Amino acid sequence: MDDFKLLFGIDKDAIKSTCVLVPFLNKDMMSGFGVKNVKKAKLYGVAQKEDFSLIYTGVGTALLGDCALYLERTKCENIILFGSCGLVKAAKPLSIGSIICPDKCYSFESFSDMLHKDHKVKVFYPDKGLREKLISHSASIKQVSCATLGSIKLEERYIDYFIKNGIDAVDMECSALFSAAAFISRKAAAVLYVSDIIKEKPFYEGLGFEDEASLSSCAQNAARLLTGFIKSL
Repeated sequence: MDDFKLLFGIDKDAIKSTCVLVPFLNKDMMSGFGVKNVKKAKLYGVAQKEDFSLIYTGVGTALLGDCALYLERTKCENIILFGSCGLVKAAKPLSIGSIICPDKCYSFESFSDMLHKDHKVKVFYPDKGLREKLISHSASIKQVSCATLGSIKLEERYIDYFIKNGIDAVDMECSALFSAAAFISRKAAAVLYVSDIIKEKPFYEGLGFEDEASLSSCAQNAARLLTGFIKSL
């Protein structure tokens, strides 16, 4: 058995032309994608849909970035990250439950660099054509700038930097996908839904009933929206 099948649980030739990478899966997301279970292999899990392969990667840049690199050996042409993100600050029209599509992503992937404030920030970009198609597919998808972080705890130290540089949202995988996809000459984009707001509604505090309901429906709706978009490709 080759390494791809050991790591993914399926033959590389079975991977669809569009892949959706999810760092985590909850019941709302699975319901939106119409997926009942994901078969987990040595490292990744895959569920096959008619129009795309849904790949569970685990959280973090290393796992998701490596997954994208492995897809170079498949017929995958489009790679879309789907997951949650945090807002730097609340600002209309963005709030808990909003759906965003980053037009660029600043890389703060190193925990040590964030801790010691010793980094030269690089910026990575999605495929322009794929991103524009996503934005035009639904008015509910908002285009923003994003930063991928190597630490959730340290994010509050960088709020002033984020605001100064027009960074609206933070996540833990996006820049790695854009970097890896460009390296293997594949198209990449990201669709993220807002699950928290730094300081105002931090990830470690429970949300109120209204926000919880918004977040649950948003995860389902965003997954359904993405499924519909892929059918249109």
